[in-house]
This record gives sequence, C-alpha cells and structure tokens, in this order.
Amino acid sequence: MSNVKNYLKPVSNRTDKIETRYPEGSLNLSIAFRNSLAQAIKSTTRSRWEISGHISELLGRNISKDMLDKYTSSCLDTAFRAEELTAFCVATDSIEPIKALIEPLGYELIGPDQADLIRLYKLEQQKSDLEAEIARLKAGKGKSR
Repeated sequence: MSNVKNYLKPVSNRTDKIETRYPEGSLNLSIAFRNSLAQAIKSTTRSRWEISGHISELLGRNISKDMLDKYTSSCLDTAFRAEELTAFCVATDSIEPIKALIEPLGYELIGPDQADLIRLYKLEQQKSDLEAEIARLKAGKGKSR
C-alpha cells in the first residue's frame, strides 16, 4: 500500500474541494445496488443456480451461485463487475439494477413503447422544422431570383 502513495501526486496546490452538485458520499450506491440485484432475483421465477448459469453462458466464463450470493450480500468485500450487469439483467429479465445506478444522476430509463413515442415526437419536430423551412423558402423564392 505504501508504494501506491508514492504515485499519488496532487495536480495543483489547491486545497479547496471540487465544486459538485452531488454531496459527499451521495453516490455511494453499494447497498442500493446490491438491494436492486437481490430484488431482481426475487422478482424472477428462476433460481439463483439458473441465473448464475445463464450469466455464465452469456459471458463465456463461470459465475457461480456462490459469487451471485456474495454480490447481493451486505458485505462489500465482493464487487459486481460492470460488464456482468448486462448479462445479469438478461438472466433476470430486470433492469432495476441499472435504474439504481442512474436515478441518482437525474436520469431514468424508458421502455420500448416510450422510446417509440419519443422517436415520434422527434420526427414530428423535424417535420415541423422542414415545413417551416419550405414555407420560408417559398415565400422568398421570387425575391432571390
């Protein structure tokens, strides 16, 4: 550990804290994230054995039931790897763990039906913009030639 300290050098002599809209510790999501993993497991009909097997297949490496149990425990010694999250969500048919990570940032996930509505809104906005541009060009057509 002492070797690590030798490589950590301050970027500047400033001692004031970096200004942020997130209070200190507000993004420590370990417990909330672990709870969301456990809730996703409870919400599915699959057993922990089945979930860990499915994740292993999706990742191409072994994720045991024991590892899955450790990921959802309150002991913070074992961490869930970020690249395992997508496979976990597929195996449990749940996006709750992803929601637990992005909601503190002020974002929310949308489903496919909502995505279609947003796409429709964007296309209608583009259509309106194009119609306004066409009208502007038609109105000025005789003047520029």
